[in-house]
Amino acid sequence: MDGSNTNLMIETLAGPTHGHASFTICLLSRDLHLLESCHEAVRSFGLDRSEVVLVEPDKGQSVAADLLIWDIDTPHWSPSSRTHTPNQEQLFLVNRKYLHEFLTRMPLGPGSTLLKPLNHRTLEIFIDQVLARKSNRTSISTQTDSISPESHAKDVLQCLLMANLKLQEYDQDRTNFLARAVHDFRAPLMAASGYCSILLEKAMGPLNGEQVDLVQRVQRAVEKVTRMSAGMLQLSVGKHVVRVPDLRESSLEASITNAIHEIDPLARDKQITISVSLSRPEAPLYFEPQQIEQVMVNLLENACKFTPKGGTIEVRGYVHPRVAGEDCTLAPPNAYRVDVSDSGSGIATEHLENIFEEYISYGGSQDRSGGGLGLAICKMIVSAHRGKIWAENTSSGARISFTLPLGQVQTRNLFIANPEHAAFARGAAS
Repeated sequence: MDGSNTNLMIETLAGPTHGHASFTICLLSRDLHLLESCHEAVRSFGLDRSEVVLVEPDKGQSVAADLLIWDIDTPHWSPSSRTHTPNQEQLFLVNRKYLHEFLTRMPLGPGSTLLKPLNHRTLEIFIDQVLARKSNRTSISTQTDSISPESHAKDVLQCLLMANLKLQEYDQDRTNFLARAVHDFRAPLMAASGYCSILLEKAMGPLNGEQVDLVQRVQRAVEKVTRMSAGMLQLSVGKHVVRVPDLRESSLEASITNAIHEIDPLARDKQITISVSLSRPEAPLYFEPQQIEQVMVNLLENACKFTPKGGTIEVRGYVHPRVAGEDCTLAPPNAYRVDVSDSGSGIATEHLENIFEEYISYGGSQDRSGGGLGLAICKMIVSAHRGKIWAENTSSGARISFTLPLGQVQTRNLFIANPEHAAFARGAAS
């Protein structure tokens, strides 16, 4: 698209659904793909006549339209460049990296803001609400009574309820897709792991030391992707399936030893020394070994990532009694605590609480969250075992700790909201 003034109009003809003869969108952008998305969105409502007008952002001050959509592609965008009539609604599409500065520059209540890239179905929801409000204004213009505050609040509440229902619907679609995708991943991942085993058994011929090391690395990478995909599924379907851990008396030392063996190549590459000190628990520990082993692998990988070359990682395990006055839901009176401490960079104080949250990633070279996946999986597993996980800084680096209850834990009944999700969850966990 060249720099000349561009004015494209697209019309659709169909039966009305909102009682409008016409609806016009003015898209102030240089993005033709965004134009097509707007065209498809308004077409889905079957209006008598709909127009999507694309103009250069600096040419749109006097365009007559029901909805102005601003494509903000610069951090220096100023609200002074915006003019609109009282009945025009506005939508601002902002890149995430410009969001903070944009919100700082914008006055309160100028319009609605969505992040780019724009989801097509999100745009449909927004346009649907604009059409509803336009229909409401048209109806009110024929009446002598003004809108009461109660009526306005009711309309706002109705919009929120509709948006919430739509979000639940889309979350359900996302969960179903992810469940099927992870299930489909299993076959090729299992095949790749099997081929690695065949090579390591030298069934296809002898391998030298370097070749064996390389195949072992490939196998470990495949196993890591398998665990991550299973964890993604568990995080996704957690709202629909409560998975009760297979609690049995187990050896925490064995799970930690297996986890250290798995991340050993990463530690050796960085010449990191890992020390383990475990005291004997006062009562048996009941947990699912594979799940706690996954927690330890994730924590050790995280520590290795942020420990400098030649650094140290310390794993300590000991009884963690409840402190007087401490909330028993946060620190069980009979718990066993495991600390994973490293000599790397600490964690920014403002991020100590949210690094375990899904989708949280604060960016930068010191981002411990890793996008929120590995540590979010740790939190999910520990919580399912009725334990607690948290992070803190020490004088030498960061420390992530978790607790497990001592003694037999009363199991809970399994609640399944969607049998299809449960089937996928069982398959991913196996």
